[in-house]
Amino acid sequence: MKWTALVPAVCVAALLTSCGETTAPVVPSAQPSPAVMLQGGTVLVYVHWGDQGIPDKRVELVELGKSLLTDEEGFAQFVVPPGDYTLRAYEITRGPTFEYIDTDVTVKAGEELFVEIVDCIPCD
Repeated sequence: MKWTALVPAVCVAALLTSCGETTAPVVPSAQPSPAVMLQGGTVLVYVHWGDQGIPDKRVELVELGKSLLTDEEGFAQFVVPPGDYTLRAYEITRGPTFEYIDTDVTVKAGEELFVEIVDCIPCD
């Protein structure tokens, strides 16, 4: 008679204990959490002549070895740790065409830095 009372009691206790500690499944987020976003900053580069963005211009953050081509609208975007960097833009025309031009940038945590680079199309 003791076993018949003990078995249901153990089952109920186990059921209550397991139900109290359920966790929802972890689903990865498409966007980084705010804490992750605050750790880095963004450098948004715009290569243009007048109001026309210039696509396919190579821009690089030298110290990080990260390089991108500008999109159809002349933009390239880097997400990087805070720090001081050299932004290098290749084949930029300012009278003569330079192999590259350098711009010093300082990236702060959680901030977006906008860098505008003028490329004189008619100056070729």
